[in-house]
Amino acid sequence: LEHGALWHVPGGYAMRERLGDAKAIVPSAKKVGAFGSRLDVPLGHINAAYVRSHFDAMEVGISDGPRPDEILFCLAMTCGPRVHNRMGGLAAEDIKAWDGLR
Repeated sequence: LEHGALWHVPGGYAMRERLGDAKAIVPSAKKVGAFGSRLDVPLGHINAAYVRSHFDAMEVGISDGPRPDEILFCLAMTCGPRVHNRMGGLAAEDIKAWDGLR
């Protein structure tokens, strides 16, 4: 299953253009599972991949699919960090230039 060819170029660049000055990588996940499987979609900060307060995931799934001839694409976004985060590291307010983008 090659998710890069399906999403990153057409979807990733279009999403970055729409969001504006998004610098961080677009986190992704892929899974081959049985009917009704759940997928954890990773989340991160829009401008610095190593801002730990924004490390999170959203669980998604469709109870009746996807069927054998279908594929599920899911996009998850948030407008802030995890509630009561306490992981330390680079803080969102301390991002400068290319911080957190290795």
